[in-house]
Amino acid sequence: MKTLPVILYLAVFCLGAVAQNPVPLNQALKQNLKASGEYYAWSAGPSKVNGSPYLAEEFSPGMIHWNLTWNEGIDLRYNIRQGTFEVRLESGIILIDPLRNNIDTIKHEGEVFVRKYLEAGKEKLVLYLPLLGQQNGYALFKQYIIKFTEAVTDTDLYNKAKPAEYKMQAPVYYVFMDNEYWEVKGSKTLAEIYQMDNKEVKAYLKDNKYKLSNEEDLLEAVLYFSENSLQ
Repeated sequence: MKTLPVILYLAVFCLGAVAQNPVPLNQALKQNLKASGEYYAWSAGPSKVNGSPYLAEEFSPGMIHWNLTWNEGIDLRYNIRQGTFEVRLESGIILIDPLRNNIDTIKHEGEVFVRKYLEAGKEKLVLYLPLLGQQNGYALFKQYIIKFTEAVTDTDLYNKAKPAEYKMQAPVYYVFMDNEYWEVKGSKTLAEIYQMDNKEVKAYLKDNKYKLSNEEDLLEAVLYFSENSLQ
């Protein structure tokens, strides 16, 4: 039996944000996007690449949390490969730069995306990641992963020509607590986060028939351990 309804946490607006009634896109926000974003040249014409780097190829209405207000009616699409958003205005398509822009929370396609920092080797990445749920200072985020394969043009008896391709991979999950985060790789990760014996974590998962490879089960486990954590 599920201990906490998952749908409740999908409605969370953001970490510490002030929720207000949404308002139509205003001129001040448009100017902010133009000043701290970057115009993006895009064509809907034929492509030599199979698949797409976007969560959805077409733009769809979303909401941006800016200046303590939810602004609605904004055409958005999410670039999985870059972890960034593009917004379509009358003047063209603008890439929302998460470093230059002060927009930290966006609602799109039924998910709440929050600006987060990740380390990739010696580099620091700034991405918009979907927030799945939060409890007692801990928050579970998902990172969509897409793989890009270069086209094969040098052909022989063993290699056939193939176009370049974007292919969706299994997502990666992170638990954040303040400025610290962990990539969830199994029960040992949860034991480390909550400073527990791995046997206790495994027993809880077994008793509830949870599999960490299942997103809903993972969220339930994170919320449970977060609620009972002493931090």
